[in-house]
Amino acid sequence: MRRGALFFLLLLPALLGAGEITLEWLAQKPRSYAKDFYIWRYFGQNITPEQADAAFYQIRSVNWKLIRRYAKKTKMPGFAMADRCHRLGAKKLPAESAECSAIALTPYKFAHMSRKKRFELMKQLADYPNLLRWMETMVDETPFFALVKSGPDTFLELFNRCGRQWRAEHLDHPLPPLLVAELSKKSGFAQTIKLIATDPNLPNLRRSLLGIDSAKLNHRATFFLAMNAVNLGHPALAKIYLADAYKKAWFRFDKDKVLFWFYLLEPKEETLKQLAQSFDLNLYTLYAHEELGTKWPRVVSPSFEKEGCGYDIEDPFAWLKVLGAIKGKKEAWLLDYSRRFACRETEGHYSFVMERAARWRTHYFPLPYDKAFEGLSADEKALLLSLARQESRFIPSSISPSYALGMMQIMPFLVKALAKERKEPFDLDAMFDPYTNVAYARQHMKFLKRSLYHPLFIAYAYNGGIGFTKKMLTTRGLFEKGEYEPWLSMELVHYDESRRYGKKVLANYIVYKKLLGEPIAVSKAVETLTRPSRTDRFRSR
Repeated sequence: MRRGALFFLLLLPALLGAGEITLEWLAQKPRSYAKDFYIWRYFGQNITPEQADAAFYQIRSVNWKLIRRYAKKTKMPGFAMADRCHRLGAKKLPAESAECSAIALTPYKFAHMSRKKRFELMKQLADYPNLLRWMETMVDETPFFALVKSGPDTFLELFNRCGRQWRAEHLDHPLPPLLVAELSKKSGFAQTIKLIATDPNLPNLRRSLLGIDSAKLNHRATFFLAMNAVNLGHPALAKIYLADAYKKAWFRFDKDKVLFWFYLLEPKEETLKQLAQSFDLNLYTLYAHEELGTKWPRVVSPSFEKEGCGYDIEDPFAWLKVLGAIKGKKEAWLLDYSRRFACRETEGHYSFVMERAARWRTHYFPLPYDKAFEGLSADEKALLLSLARQESRFIPSSISPSYALGMMQIMPFLVKALAKERKEPFDLDAMFDPYTNVAYARQHMKFLKRSLYHPLFIAYAYNGGIGFTKKMLTTRGLFEKGEYEPWLSMELVHYDESRRYGKKVLANYIVYKKLLGEPIAVSKAVETLTRPSRTDRFRSR
């Protein structure tokens, strides 16, 4: 057993009270997502209502996952009811009280109720005008025209939350210009534009987006207007939107994305050269360097002989201290600070600090924890490293806001399922050991690879789930042969996080393939995406 793991096990009883989390231990920890994770676990222990209340008021970010466990412990009025009502499905509505129904109700649930039940619910919620306003719209004989008259706030509340099926059945009509002008003033309109542009079942709405004024829209919405114009065969209009999207882009990644599309629409070497001058290393700039035959920005894979630096890689709160220490610091300070991580087991930590010291002009691609990847082919290793770099930057003690754990960011429910498969005890703390964490990720990858054969699609599934990926590939008309494919489909993935995540992982994969001695061109990596027999089981049956 490694010294770091042994140290953690020896220290654990003292920290957590013979393996359990204590209120006293929690009180010593800073408010953070990491602390919220331990509070969530604390609520699962045999504690008193008073102890649960004391822990609840230490939470940084309250969510339904925490409320669900807290509700089972506390005597505070309302929490148990709120949890129970929030989880009610459409078939359970109306609930026993108006208050409970109001907590449960969403436009999506209302869309899945029978007409009779809808009117019963409206009668019950007569004293809830904000809910009644959009419910009346949904039961109208012409819901779209009623929605247009309802005002921008009600329009966005209903349109963005009613669900894809009901939206396509009832709301696929051109948006009136006066309504668009009002909607453009609202932040929620960016989501509306995304929902329209990414859904092939909304042809009338998609056409109505052509030519709308993007002046008051953010980068994301403006870029989707450009992709919608490309999709509908209006490249000249798309370039107008792209020019506006470039001005609004804050991140270098987004600026590079726009330049790439300028090049696809009008291939000019000067555009490609401008893209290749970017300091960022992403799928778009890799493509530019490949086409021009130029060198990538500097890539570093640190390697150290010294095993450990006396830093506990499995302690989430130790990592929080590091994040606090490096925030806002200048290059010289960061360079000096990085030396404390110049060891084999902290190559990820070293890389994290050094990237900031270099202001992201040098790109670090560590190859840590060699033994965790033993027995894998170079391709399999490249993919796992690509996922790990995007998930956690190789920080073993990472905890996400949704409580994904460790270097490979595995969710607790998946840890439980994988532990059962492996006939091992269910131990969330074990996820902070990088070797155990990678072993679990390797187990999960075997499952994903039964259905998905391309690193991009595997990345989508690793992030958004296998169900999301299957539905995306089979119901959205994406990754089929056509002009600008597969690039256009990569921009029209409807789940924001997975769309960006997939492109980041694929770029990582191309870099790691080169580092591991099996280089692959960007063009080669994407050319099979429109050939189902080469990419996935769902479309190749």
